[in-house]
Amino acid sequence: MIRSVIVDDEKPSREVLSNYIAEYCPDVEVVATAGSVKSAYKAIKKADPDLIFLDIELGDGRGFDLLNLFPGFDFRVIFVTAYSEHAVKAFRFSAIDYLLKPVKIDELKEAIDKVRKFSSSNLRQENFQILFNNLSVSAKTLQNLVIPHVRGHEVLKISDIIMCRADGYCTNFHLLGNKKVVSSKNLKHYEELLAGYNFLRVHHSYIVNLNYVNSYTKQGEILLEESNRAALGDAYKEAFINRITGKQVP
Repeated sequence: MIRSVIVDDEKPSREVLSNYIAEYCPDVEVVATAGSVKSAYKAIKKADPDLIFLDIELGDGRGFDLLNLFPGFDFRVIFVTAYSEHAVKAFRFSAIDYLLKPVKIDELKEAIDKVRKFSSSNLRQENFQILFNNLSVSAKTLQNLVIPHVRGHEVLKISDIIMCRADGYCTNFHLLGNKKVVSSKNLKHYEELLAGYNFLRVHHSYIVNLNYVNSYTKQGEILLEESNRAALGDAYKEAFINRITGKQVP
């Protein structure tokens, strides 16, 4: 049984989520609910839950204020937030689980399924700090990307990414300093995230940071900083040339 606590400053939201969990997630037990940082802290200390459903904004603080009271916590966290395109992007860049209000039953069941598969959270306090930093700035100025991998998560500076290369269902990140990080997410996932940051899909297996492109060859190869090379697919060639020659606004 997964023991959970719902933390939301709106009583109707707590009740709806609690009812959904009771009806559609039989192996999840709501052991407590709370509407503030202070009351949530007491409830979590007493109940020792496996999972927290946490609203971002609470009456006496923010969700992160609550998490700061539990250094080294081992419970899972699913944020529950009102819809915002910027908020969604911040969560995806931070690799943190979330549900949008009004909560949809299929999304709730999917989130719980992830908790079942990964019983403990590998996220560090730093990951949540990145989330709240990302929420406080515009979507165009997000600076960090959290990469999930087999050992947990790693924080990357977006400006350090030279290119991304598909490796089966995974993605290899080639970074400044000849560093490489392998993500458990596929290339399509990062194509969508990085589209507004001067990155471009240039091949079914490659995304490049246009800031680090040095040249390209007639044979269909892109030469980047630190001896990195990416294939240039015929279907992507026109868009690539337009971008690097300034004929198309990024």
